Amino acid sequence: MAAKDKVLEFLEKNRGSYVSGEILAREAQVSRAAVWKAITALRGDGYDIQGVTNLGYALAEQTDRLTPAGIGACLPASLRDQISVVSFETIDSTNNEAKRRLSAGEQDSGKLLLITADQQTAGRGRLGRSFYSPPSTGIYMSLVFTASASLADAVGITGAAAVAVVRAVRRLTGKEAKIKWVNDVFLDGKKICGILTEAVTSLENSHAQQIVVGIGINCSTENFPEEVAHVAGALHGCDVRRCALCAAVTEELCGFIEQLSDRPWMEEYRRDSLVLGKTVKCIQGTHTYLAVAEEIDDAGGLAVRLEDGTREVLHSGEISIRLAEK
Repeated sequence: MAAKDKVLEFLEKNRGSYVSGEILAREAQVSRAAVWKAITALRGDGYDIQGVTNLGYALAEQTDRLTPAGIGACLPASLRDQISVVSFETIDSTNNEAKRRLSAGEQDSGKLLLITADQQTAGRGRLGRSFYSPPSTGIYMSLVFTASASLADAVGITGAAAVAVVRAVRRLTGKEAKIKWVNDVFLDGKKICGILTEAVTSLENSHAQQIVVGIGINCSTENFPEEVAHVAGALHGCDVRRCALCAAVTEELCGFIEQLSDRPWMEEYRRDSLVLGKTVKCIQGTHTYLAVAEEIDDAGGLAVRLEDGTREVLHSGEISIRLAEK
């Protein structure tokens, strides 16, 4: 880790408090001159670092940038050495970058890979939809891990990611978010998060060898495009830093990775469902119909009761739903 990153990580851990140059030099294992160069470089990168004679340096509380050092400082110590974090100012899509790295064989199979971006120019959601990803207002992240899992288990991780987001939002803000089957998280009636899971499969056994979980969270996003303005929302007024929320989501999701086939998150997924017991509009291509959402099975299928009384199980790859208008 470069001296700049070491200094930033220590300032992140002590955000809002002054740390002397001597302590920073000792913690980063560099000279005092190297600390000064690191501070100058960080300020040039846009960090608000205050310096006071005889007190040292402090990272301002309002600083909110997604960086490997910032995210690492918010992760529990048990996870820091298990995850490689890469951050971009602007990228087409963190999922695209993840797949590029997998194709190039760059992932260290011994570690998880977390890719984040301050802005996406081609953010994607399910069924080819775009995900609005303006700069400095959201979390755009992809967690990449190696696992020999069935395709059904790989798809199921989408539910785990939704539960991870709900848990993280609750922990850091006290707010109770809800999950709209299959991959959206809502707060106060507005969509604040979308999830896209993709897998690299083996032709030999049709198992997923690597899984990419893409998550987009609107933290302070405003002025949404007209086509989504009626449904999109954000974590306005929640006073949560993006690095802290990104780390919390990552921590929660990592707790599920070794349990893909057992799906221990399903009870919470059902409990936090936005749709169970409600009338929904089911959309399959150009065909739409109304039904009542009755149950989510262990495989993640949504059982609905149609208007003629028949029961049908919907699967995420073929259909989407919306809450029916009252």
